[in-house]
Amino acid sequence: MIFEGEEPVSQVVVGRTLTDEIAQAAAKTSTRAAILTQPSTLPYGTAIATALQSVGLETTCHTLPDGEEAKSLRVVEETYRILNRAAFTRGDLVIGVGGGALTDVAGFVAATYLRGVPVMYVATTLLGAVDASIGGKTAVNVDGKNLAGVFAHPTMVFSDIDVLDTLPHRLKVLGAAEAVKTGFIQDMEIVEAYEASPVKAVDLEFIVNRSVAVKVDVVNGDFTEQGRRAILNYGHTVGHAIETACGMTHGEAVAIGMVAAGAASRAAMGFTGGMRQTDVLGKHGLPRRVAPTA
Repeated sequence: MIFEGEEPVSQVVVGRTLTDEIAQAAAKTSTRAAILTQPSTLPYGTAIATALQSVGLETTCHTLPDGEEAKSLRVVEETYRILNRAAFTRGDLVIGVGGGALTDVAGFVAATYLRGVPVMYVATTLLGAVDASIGGKTAVNVDGKNLAGVFAHPTMVFSDIDVLDTLPHRLKVLGAAEAVKTGFIQDMEIVEAYEASPVKAVDLEFIVNRSVAVKVDVVNGDFTEQGRRAILNYGHTVGHAIETACGMTHGEAVAIGMVAAGAASRAAMGFTGGMRQTDVLGKHGLPRRVAPTA
């Protein structure tokens, strides 16, 4: 699937056993690459580095912090300095291998270093594959969530279903929040898949492909979020506040934000899917309210 428009085309590849395909795509883009990964995905990042080297790319691998800790200006500056020491040029390639936070910071670094170097993402979480790695939004946190960022598409995004199938149950649950969000926005077959099966039995190749298709359709019509693209933020206004204030994970916070948005939509516009939404989130163990504190 392809993102189109005034920005350079960005291609999303969903498949299995993609390491060699990633290497071949990188070789068509550059002769040198810097892989940015995180502790939890370092073995996969290292495997991709080996594949790149086997097709002739000079490749280095650098580990950034896990999760939201990576999305800071301190980490961005440290990464700029890594690229400086390597004498990186606009003809070189950044590859972000990790979850949504990692691809966010990799994209931000690539979009701003030397006023833009090419970047590819390899999504290693369900949340990243269905949302964070696709669509061209990049950002880091400055006092609040995602307050410094740019719109810049990666050249390619890869989601290897073989990797996603091996995710711990909890990461599949957290990713389900974003997938269900996408379903309620535009594709109820995604919702139906989660209604019909437990998380461990859901076909992730189906979920990722359907979710990507929705995002491609929306973003191709409104890349810089001047109008319709705002629907992709469903559940995120309240969700980001909860994530920041309560220290919850992004998936948990978005689930609660969706319940809040559904209640507001019912009051304002007669939305009738609130109970169905609450039920499917609860079915998979996602929170639907913030637990009261003593």
